[in-house]
Parts: sequence; C-alpha cells; structure tokens
Amino acid sequence: MAMNPMQRKANNYLLIGVLVTLLITGSIIAILVMQLSKINKQMDAQKAKIQKVYIVSEDIKSGEKIELSNLKRVDALKDSIPSNVINIDNLSETTISKIDLQVGTILTDNMIINKEEQTTSDVRIQEYNMIELPTQIKDGDYIDIRLRLSNGTDYIVISKKKVEIPTINGADSLNTIKINVAEEEILLMSNAIVEAYWATGSKLYATTYVEPGLQEEVTPTYLPSDKVIELMTADPNIVAVAKSELFTRYNSSASTIRGNIVNNLNTYSAQGQTNVESKVQEEINKSRAERQSYLDALNQY
Repeated sequence: MAMNPMQRKANNYLLIGVLVTLLITGSIIAILVMQLSKINKQMDAQKAKIQKVYIVSEDIKSGEKIELSNLKRVDALKDSIPSNVINIDNLSETTISKIDLQVGTILTDNMIINKEEQTTSDVRIQEYNMIELPTQIKDGDYIDIRLRLSNGTDYIVISKKKVEIPTINGADSLNTIKINVAEEEILLMSNAIVEAYWATGSKLYATTYVEPGLQEEVTPTYLPSDKVIELMTADPNIVAVAKSELFTRYNSSASTIRGNIVNNLNTYSAQGQTNVESKVQEEINKSRAERQSYLDALNQY
C-alpha cells in the first residue's frame, strides 16, 4: 500500500530525530569516556606519588624492640618523605630503636639497628689489608676472620662482621676491608696478625656467611698470648661482658688451644721476627699506596 506524503514526511522526521538522538548520545558517551580516561590517568598519576610508609603509633625508647604493633602503615606523598623509609623486610625479631621515637615519626633505616649490631662506646672502624679475602666478597657481606696455622689447626679470631669495601680511584679495593671492631677485638686481631706473620705457611683469612639473616654468629676459638690477656685485664676500654667471655674461654681452653699455637710458633722462632718485620712493612706500603690513590682521585675533581 502506497504511503501518503504526510506519513512519509512523519517517518523522515522520526528517522532524523533518531539519528540526531543517536549522534548526541554517542557524542555524550565519547565525552564521558574521554573524561573518565582523563580522571583515571590523574588518579594513576596521583597513586604514583603515594608510597606506603610506617609511622610510630606509640612512643619507643632508644634500645627498645620495634614490633609491628608499635607501628602503623599509612599513605604519604613521595616528595614529602625521606628516601630511606623502611619496609617490612627491614624489620626482624632483633630490630631495636637507635634513638627515642615519638608518635607520628616516619621510620627510616638510620633509626633502627639489629640488636647484635648495637654499637658500644668502644667500637671503632678498622681497616685491614693483610686478610686473604674470598674472590667474590662485596659490600654488606658478613664474615668470620680465621687464623690457620702451618700445622693445619684453624681458629676463629672474630665472628660475623659486616664488611665495607673502600673505593679507591673509582674501583673497589683489592685487599682492604673495613669492619667495626670493639677494643678486645682490636687486640685479638693484632695478636693474630703478628702470629700469622711469625709462622711461615700460616694465613689470616675471611669466610662469608651464606644466610647472615638466619645464621647466628659463631663463638671465637682463638686465644691470644698471655701478654695480651694481661693487657685486656688492665684495659679500661674493654667492656666487662667481653672480658668475662674471654676469660671463660681462656680458662676452659688455654692449655689445649694456646699450647698448640705456641708450639707451632716456636717452630719458626729463628725467622719469626724477620717475617713479622717484613710483613708489617708490606702492610704499611699497601696502606700508603691506597691512600695516595684516594688522594689522587680527590684531586681530579
């Protein structure tokens, strides 16, 4: 049946209305999608500026243990926080506070320490360049320093020390390490160095820990000479706990351990003094050479 002109005209208007409606709706949807995309990008950009940090939720005194119950995890703008904020991996069962911390303080790695690394008043940074180092030792490794005598006996001098390797003229030092040592450890090392030099075929060497976070430090087994023991007794800088531990070890093992060391050293008594003198001079020469390289590097800037 033929459509009259009025119906055709009405249908055309209807079709045009639908098309216009679809066009307007599509435009609105497109605008909304663009706006939503823009909002999402702004939200992503804002999220990128946010970092989760731990703040102190209750006052913590210096030396007190830090636990998750003492802390609160909050959002903070990256631009407004220190670069060394801690994460959960920085905390352990032995983590303590180095300073008094008040509520609201953002926790950073220079505010905490593991209890076994807690610094006492007699601790100093000491450089050693006569220790035989593992081929792949690196900054942050933990080591034991051991003395192996020429007769095959082996003793732990000091244990579980975190290593820092000095940078000389842009490169890691080949033979020098830095470690923190207490007064009694300085004396033990000095005695062990001399005795390693004295007996030809002996060596002072380092061994690295496989999992330092899980492995406890071992008990030293090396005993120094009677003269060094006497010096330790009279040294006011050695803390009482260290003296007690050393004397307990000395009294229980002196006849066996020290007797074996002395017997080995006596084998080289004729040349021992010469060995010590030449090796000490090597130490001095190494230190001077690295110091000069360090100064030369500074002068380049």
